Amino acid sequence: MAFVVDGVNSFISKLTKGGARASLFDVSIAMKGDTSTTGTSPGMVFMCKGVQIPANALGITTVNYFGRAVKIPGNRTFEDLTTTIINDEGYAIRNQIESWMNKLNSHSGNVRDSTMLNKLTGYIADMSVNTYSKTGAADQTYKFENCFPTSLDQIDVNWDPNDSIMEYTVTWAYDYWEHSQVTTAT
Repeated sequence: MAFVVDGVNSFISKLTKGGARASLFDVSIAMKGDTSTTGTSPGMVFMCKGVQIPANALGITTVNYFGRAVKIPGNRTFEDLTTTIINDEGYAIRNQIESWMNKLNSHSGNVRDSTMLNKLTGYIADMSVNTYSKTGAADQTYKFENCFPTSLDQIDVNWDPNDSIMEYTVTWAYDYWEHSQVTTAT
């Protein structure tokens, strides 16, 4: 068996423009409907330390035919999205998310705010994850449709890391996502 080594230069030539950088991105949220009901601004770009470009998962339907399992593509599934957000000193984004979640289900009353009864105009947003090239040009966009926060994690406060910035994670549910560079089925 022959093993051909074509060298580092061949490898580098295959990395178009030097390869995509995982650190060149931003995340934004555009509220749908009346933003006064959520307590959030109509559009938020926040200091997001980390987010995932989502996995692609199709379910499989198995049909048995003459003793053989035939696999047929099934329904698509969408896992929740998690963002790691850097906290500002005024807690602006965290306060908005807390208010949004409180209106979805209040802490003390366990009820939804009456202004948030209609999903399409009340409590959902579209979230975009935008990646950029090394020159700063917009490269790829992933848009998460009809999202809302489902979990706002704790912020650890202690005396040990005296020169670190607070951060926390938020888990988001959404209906589906679309990628700007992928053609859609007709």
